[in-house]
Amino acid sequence: MAILKHIPVKNRYYSSAVEYLTCQFDEYINKPILDEKGRIMEREEYLIEGVNCDVDTFGAECIETNRFYGKNNAVKDVKAHHYIISFDPTDNITMEEALAFGKEWLSVFAPGHQALIAAHPDGHHGSKNMHVHIVFNSVRKYAGVQEKWHYKPCEWKQGCKHRSTGRMMHNAKRWVMRRCLIQGYEQVDLLTKKHRDDYWVEKRLMQSNAKDGIGVTSNKEMIRNTIDKLIPAVKSFEQLVDYLTGIYGWNIRVTDKTVTFTMPDMKRGIRGNKLGDGYGKAELIERIDVAVKEKAAVEAKRIAEENERAEAKRIAEAKAKAEAEAREKARLEAERKAAAEKAEQRRKEELSQQKRKLAFERNSIQHNYFMENANSDDWNSDYAKYLMAEKITDYDSKTLEELSVPILTKEEFEQKQIEKMQEAISEKARELWNDALSNIDGTVYSNKWEYLDYLEEIRFRRVSTLTLQQVKEPILSFVEFNEMKERESVMHVESVESVQNVVVDEETEETIAVQPKSTEKLEIQEISRTKPIVEAVADVEPVIERPLTIEERARVISSKIREKYGRYDKVPVKVKAEMFQFSIDDLQTDMKLHSLVLKELNVKMYSSELYDDYMSVVDVTDKKKLKEERSINYYSSEKRWNKSR
Repeated sequence: MAILKHIPVKNRYYSSAVEYLTCQFDEYINKPILDEKGRIMEREEYLIEGVNCDVDTFGAECIETNRFYGKNNAVKDVKAHHYIISFDPTDNITMEEALAFGKEWLSVFAPGHQALIAAHPDGHHGSKNMHVHIVFNSVRKYAGVQEKWHYKPCEWKQGCKHRSTGRMMHNAKRWVMRRCLIQGYEQVDLLTKKHRDDYWVEKRLMQSNAKDGIGVTSNKEMIRNTIDKLIPAVKSFEQLVDYLTGIYGWNIRVTDKTVTFTMPDMKRGIRGNKLGDGYGKAELIERIDVAVKEKAAVEAKRIAEENERAEAKRIAEAKAKAEAEAREKARLEAERKAAAEKAEQRRKEELSQQKRKLAFERNSIQHNYFMENANSDDWNSDYAKYLMAEKITDYDSKTLEELSVPILTKEEFEQKQIEKMQEAISEKARELWNDALSNIDGTVYSNKWEYLDYLEEIRFRRVSTLTLQQVKEPILSFVEFNEMKERESVMHVESVESVQNVVVDEETEETIAVQPKSTEKLEIQEISRTKPIVEAVADVEPVIERPLTIEERARVISSKIREKYGRYDKVPVKVKAEMFQFSIDDLQTDMKLHSLVLKELNVKMYSSELYDDYMSVVDVTDKKKLKEERSINYYSSEKRWNKSR
């Protein structure tokens, strides 16, 4: 039993409508209910939705629309319209369905307006019935659609105000009644005069006067209720007449334009058009046709919905099954991937440990080889560079094959050096041999064939019998070889002459020794002649001190360090430079001295530490020498002058 009410609103505060729809109000005094702190209490249950606007900004948007079109400026102007659709308490309707009912009504009778639609389940006067509030701005924001109940263009035109006319209300009530009948809700006749009174007064009157439990007050009400109940169940007007005559025993007279209903206890019948709008013959035929079409539409919709639900259920089940399979597949894939990653991580850790072990062993071997080379008398700088390059600092970036490559010993390295240098020497000797054979005349240069033999010997000498010092010796050119042969011949002649002179001198000395001394004067003269010779020899040949060997220098430096500093790591770098006095030009000697001092002090260093310590001393020595050279006057210094020359 749905009814429709209309309330014009002249209050310019649109926010009051929002407050009424969302907060609790006293139904008798129409004032908000406050809590113990004086605050407005929100409704326990409600649904609210905005159309063409937002609920929170409904008032601001309505005022903006009014200002844009220049409407609702006077105090007496109707600012908004409030429609209420109230359902019977026995109707099984939810708030969502009631809200959809109100939105559908608004789309038909007030399209284009900014509106709020709210559904409340708590009706007034203790009825607790479901009802819908439709509050919208009187000014139309968007253009509407022209309907049959419109009189003027302003009723659907954009920017104009809504008009709640009698014709519009009549069609709105008919629409509400028809929709309620289609959906199976209880419904009273909203079009008769009797039912234009207050809804609650009519309801109380029906409940107090009902004698047969149906709740009617007249024969007209009985006829209307019976017809309204049968219309959804029949398919034609003739079937309606048959039901009323066969089931209820009514006497019905049908003409071309009218129909008259007479119940068994009635003396006179009542014509259909006297019962109200919708009960004449043409109107009943139209209502039945509409009900049949709507029923067919509802049935088709129900079947479609059932099919859709079945299809949706099937799709949902298939989707759920596919999702379950996908989840299971993803889980298995994740487990497989996790296991693979774990195995890969374990493999990487084992590989890293293996690499670390190989790198440690390799660096230990490299350090031992470096210290042996540093402490040996025949220091090999190339081998030291090779060992420095072979030190592993980042073993993770190396492969097992690279870490497994053995480090060459000094003998192996020098053997490879010898082989490489011998190849270059053999090639150069071959070139010199071809050049000497082609360009040197043997008749002019007698040493040509000896030079060719010399080159042949160099070319085809066995590598295993050579030393590093031998392969480092340069190959003589023919000019150098010829000069060497000439010097050897000259030295040979001089040696022969010297041997002859020695023989002559020995014979003379023997003769003098045989002759006796004649006089004392001769002896004095001999002594006087010998003395200046001795003095001259003493002046010419002064006593020359022997230079210290490198081992003796190392012992002297180490003893000084022990006396003054105690430990090697406490000696400043500048003091080290003064003690070592590196020549810089002789790298082999400097590094050997450095290693011998550390050996005397029993200091053990890794190859990298040993190299860093040596280079720190070299850097200080270089800076010191550079400073001394800059302090010398370039033009007045004889040393600088000779050096520049």
